[in-house]
Amino acid sequence: MADLEVHVIAPERRLWRGKATSVVAPAAMGEIGILPKHEPVLALMRAGTVRVHPTKGDKLEFPIDDGLLSVDGDVVMILVHTRQATPAAR
Repeated sequence: MADLEVHVIAPERRLWRGKATSVVAPAAMGEIGILPKHEPVLALMRAGTVRVHPTKGDKLEFPIDDGLLSVDGDVVMILVHTRQATPAAR
C-alpha cells in the first residue's frame, strides 16, 4: 500500500514531515480523512486537531486555530496557525 508524504507547517517553522498512512483534519465543513490515492483537494480548516498516523511510531495530534490543507497525489500539505509549538503523541 502506498503512503502519504505529509508536511505540517506553521508560520514560524515546520512542525512535522514524514510518511503516514492517513490524516484526519478539521475542515471548515466537517472532518476530512485523507488516505493514499485521495483525489486532489484544497480545504480551509477550522479550530480543532489534525491527526496524523505515521507509518512508524505513535499517532500525532496538532491542535490548531485554523489553516489550509492541500492534497495533490500522495502529498499532503497542512499549513496551520497554532499556539502549541509541538505535536502531542498518542
